[in-house]
Amino acid sequence: ATIFGSSRRFCGSRTTVEKVETESISTVVFVASRCHNSTLLSSHIEVLPDRPRPSWFTLWVQPEKKKATFVQVPSSSYARQVPLLVLAVGSDVYALRQGYPPSQAMFVRNRENILWSNAPNMNVARVNPAACVLDGKIYVLGGCCEAAAKSCWGEVFDTKTRTWETLPDPGDELRFSSMIKKLEIIRGKVYVTSNEGEGDSVYDPKTRTWKAIGKRLEGDSRCWVGSLHYSCRRESCMWYDKECKEWKHVKGLSSFNKSCRRGGLIETVQFCPKLLILWDKFAPLRGDCEEKTICCALVAFEKRKNGHVWGKVEWSSPVLTVPSSYLFLRSGGIRT
Repeated sequence: ATIFGSSRRFCGSRTTVEKVETESISTVVFVASRCHNSTLLSSHIEVLPDRPRPSWFTLWVQPEKKKATFVQVPSSSYARQVPLLVLAVGSDVYALRQGYPPSQAMFVRNRENILWSNAPNMNVARVNPAACVLDGKIYVLGGCCEAAAKSCWGEVFDTKTRTWETLPDPGDELRFSSMIKKLEIIRGKVYVTSNEGEGDSVYDPKTRTWKAIGKRLEGDSRCWVGSLHYSCRRESCMWYDKECKEWKHVKGLSSFNKSCRRGGLIETVQFCPKLLILWDKFAPLRGDCEEKTICCALVAFEKRKNGHVWGKVEWSSPVLTVPSSYLFLRSGGIRT
């Protein structure tokens, strides 16, 4: 799961908030990658004195040791490799650059091949765009400069014809310059979830039209694990019963919900055939520095013969301390 966030004050050696453009920014990022014996999830914090740019850390999850540790990923200005947002389409894997500088590049490789080759470039250069796949087409939104946003805020790549097409402009009310929090495909439509202060919207590829929608409840994070859809909130974890068409409580997690997740839910991410839950809570006060601890837990699910779904927390641990005013911006699958 990838998470970007910013802080609003100095905290010893920790970092600042973005009150004005010239102030520093502290950024946190988490990213889910492959599922092996030891798995990488990206995440990091960095202070940038004059440029509010996100940076990356890698959360190295070691399931066999039931622990996670952080490894810093150098910024794209110095690193030999930059993070890639990866999307699978059939037997091919496509990748978009994440981070600076802005890029039009897209890469492609076969699942059996480890070498990337160049795919057709996007119409405009983008920084940390959001992307999703629907019916063999890759939808890419956001991340472009203000001058390009009105003409090409979103575009779609047809993997069969290998061509890019600009999406209709959603208009000033729905188009925004901040980072997109999430893109989801629901019933053949592209749902765009914004961050604080922005409106959410949905794009219908059949009619090529945009529509404003209400914002999801704060702290409601949804994720597919296997064939079931889960919804996690501050003190509950639910699963959707397709036959009854209703949300039901996951059993066996009441103690975890009440004692471990009293803070704010950050995100849920499918991790192997399990669920990785990220949340934060206030850390013990040290002087005048308010901080939060970001924690993660790995939860396994079992649907029993009586139709109930049970959850089991395999491990839970703190993974990072951040300034209390950091802001979650996005999660997504990334390969470094």
